[in-house]
Amino acid sequence: MIFEVVVRLAVPIHPQGWFVAGPSEDRYFVPAPNLSYAWGESSFTHGPQGTPQGSALPVGDGRRRVAFLGDSVCYGFFAAGEENLTRRVEALLGRERVEALNFGVPGYNTHMVSATLRDQVFEFSPSAVVYVFHQNDLTNASHADAFRARPATFRERYDPPASLPKRVLTRSRGLTFLLDRFRKSSSSAPGKPRGERGGASSASGGAYSPWAATLRRMLLEEGRHQRYFVEHLREMQAACASRSVPFALLFVPREESLSLDAEGVYRDALAGICRDAQVAFLDGQAAFAALGAAELYGDPGHPNGRGHAALAEAVSPWLRARLALQ
Repeated sequence: MIFEVVVRLAVPIHPQGWFVAGPSEDRYFVPAPNLSYAWGESSFTHGPQGTPQGSALPVGDGRRRVAFLGDSVCYGFFAAGEENLTRRVEALLGRERVEALNFGVPGYNTHMVSATLRDQVFEFSPSAVVYVFHQNDLTNASHADAFRARPATFRERYDPPASLPKRVLTRSRGLTFLLDRFRKSSSSAPGKPRGERGGASSASGGAYSPWAATLRRMLLEEGRHQRYFVEHLREMQAACASRSVPFALLFVPREESLSLDAEGVYRDALAGICRDAQVAFLDGQAAFAALGAAELYGDPGHPNGRGHAALAEAVSPWLRARLALQ
């Protein structure tokens, strides 16, 4: 019994075998095809072409298709199956009329999301495309990222070349849980001034996070991360527009951003970028804030089932209008 508990706490969150080598440097790993597995209380199913969570073959069944792209938030960590955004959108819009396809892949950034849209998504003839944008998507947005230069021995499976102790320490369920509890227990401490756009301190007194500050700078300050993100966003919009496919960005903030960005500086800046790129902006931050103190996250970066329900409510009106659903 004790041994089993220790093993469950130590096992890395992303074991070998969930993902395999991808078709290009732009998508150097993809979900393993025809795979079903369980992680915690969630079950995941990959389709024949490696598209996750039940997405089947390019030939559909006559329903209007909506493609959702993104990283692990879209994929569904802490919100798989019926709890996932895609399934909830189907329920809201009518599963007899709409099929929501999930192209989210854990670890993808904007570069890789854009490549997925270009190389795979259009094969499925979507009637609309939604990019589920998470704040860390700007990380290394100029390229796939450093993992593509990993040794050849690691190219057949997605497993970064790190020692077992390092993988356990940085990616274990137990440590993730403990760090999350510690962060939440310290969230009542006075917030440190952000020092950005006037230096206002957190309206909710949330704990200061250097990682959150770094993610803010990637978008708010001019630099390669912001520049390449904008380029990829415009590329995705142009690709959809050339096919007369509506395209939107759904903003999903990190949990700490609900307090650290209570004034909406980041959200407004992102909305402005979308407006300039002629991309519809769907405000997940407002949807979360409207629910007040509800527990909406499974960990600091991933919304849980309740969070995905709020996101589905935020995106469904836009989809209903674009798909001309009554």
